[in-house]
Amino acid sequence: MGSLFLICHFFFKAPHYLLWLGMGYIVPAFALAAQCLMSNQQMTMSSPILGIMYLFGAWASAYAMALRKNAQAHSKLAWVLIVIITALLGYYAFVDEQLWIRMLILNLGVAIVQSLVLISMFAHFKQNDWLNKIVDLSYLFIAFYTFVRSLIIFLFLKNIEVSMLSTSVWWLMMLAASILLSMWFAIVLLGTMVRDIISKLNEERSRDSLTYLLNRRGFYDFAKVNLAQLPVKKYFLLMCDIDHFKKINDSYGHLVGDQILQQVGVIISQNVRENDLAGRFGGEEFIILLQVEQVSSAYEIAERIRVAIETELFSEKKISITASFGLTHVENKNLTNTIDIADKLLYDAKRAGRNCVVLNMYETEKYG
Repeated sequence: MGSLFLICHFFFKAPHYLLWLGMGYIVPAFALAAQCLMSNQQMTMSSPILGIMYLFGAWASAYAMALRKNAQAHSKLAWVLIVIITALLGYYAFVDEQLWIRMLILNLGVAIVQSLVLISMFAHFKQNDWLNKIVDLSYLFIAFYTFVRSLIIFLFLKNIEVSMLSTSVWWLMMLAASILLSMWFAIVLLGTMVRDIISKLNEERSRDSLTYLLNRRGFYDFAKVNLAQLPVKKYFLLMCDIDHFKKINDSYGHLVGDQILQQVGVIISQNVRENDLAGRFGGEEFIILLQVEQVSSAYEIAERIRVAIETELFSEKKISITASFGLTHVENKNLTNTIDIADKLLYDAKRAGRNCVVLNMYETEKYG
């Protein structure tokens, strides 16, 4: 599983947290494999090194979850604990040889290191979707189970001999449970990652690469969803076209033209609300779906964008530009017809002298 996470990170440019999660799986797996090949004496002598490997795995997993959730991993505290726990493992290996105490200390240490991230990780738990909630709860359960392992060691494996450990029912049950939980967590996390990658690809497919607004296809897709969910009367459509853009391209070149388009995209993004949709419809034309009750509110937003464009100096050349707008109400959820109406109003604005917002007077009376 750890190797799969590393492959996803290095070869498929998956999120950075998978690198640390992969280490969180691989390093303890090496420690477990080494234990299986060691004699009892070798295992005792190697206790501090093996302990560091298990503790590093716990920290790497916690750090991965912190990266994934933008949470606080408390790494400095974790490494202080790792040093203290390693010293205790050395004491109970070389000074007062006690297998069960080493097991108890190591499991408690792993559980504590795993738990350091939990508080900040669950700070916004309610805002997560169901799949991310499953991932978070799975990690919480793994940390809780590690504490339970410590309790089982204290109650049922106290003073156990090394030679008896591999045949202990409790030990075998704990080992099996650890493997199953690790597999479950990896599967759930991979499912989340695949979902996130698909969502990201869909998002990129719906975005204009120059302005990062929605492209034509993305605008249609999102607008249809929005119009199906809310009453039609709450939507107005605004079309925007940069005035004399061809002349700007001819005079200053396409690079400057692209810079202007990017800046206009930023201005539009800054002047619409979270529930509005803004897109680049093609060339120098932009489209905005406004979720407002009154035409006066829609007109105010259009004017705000128009003035912001008019007063901005664009590109390094400090070019002044203007834009024309057509504003209309969305009729009967018919987006195509509404776009045609807004486009005609936009060209009415061009004929009226440009740098203005044109809307139907009928709509001013009806929705004003």
